[in-house]
Amino acid sequence: MLQTDGATPATERQSPLVSAAQRLVIRIEALVVEVAKLRADNASLRREVRDAVALLDSAGGSVSDGHRAIRGRAVSIPKPMAGRRRRRRAPKGRATPAEVTSDVVRAVLVKLGEATASEIATEITSAGAPVGGRAVRFLAERAGATTRVGEDGQRRYRLG
Repeated sequence: MLQTDGATPATERQSPLVSAAQRLVIRIEALVVEVAKLRADNASLRREVRDAVALLDSAGGSVSDGHRAIRGRAVSIPKPMAGRRRRRRAPKGRATPAEVTSDVVRAVLVKLGEATASEIATEITSAGAPVGGRAVRFLAERAGATTRVGEDGQRRYRLG
């Protein structure tokens, strides 16, 4: 046999590639064992969750709707008098005029540069469409305005 430095024959020495491959195989085998353990643990956890859900379902089935059953005689609900009818509130319509849109708020922001919701609302109201600051806050977000808190603690809106 051929010996290079006299210590080990060339056939017994391993190349770095072979030793790296062997280390990789050992790591893969360890990972396979770990995955098998995790799958077993996962299966036991699934069984526990299934049992817990079954327990909750059975406990939920025994309670009807969370209220106690009323015992005794039924309470009669007094009927309103026939001659008097209660007046119902009219359904609320849109509080903000239809002509006030996010485009209007955007135009006012272009004109003013930076303003509070109250200042924007005042400008729109002076143009003939009464609107409040709350609606302006909503519309300013839709218009793409950015918000920052000013020195006075109020939110200020501006474009871009």
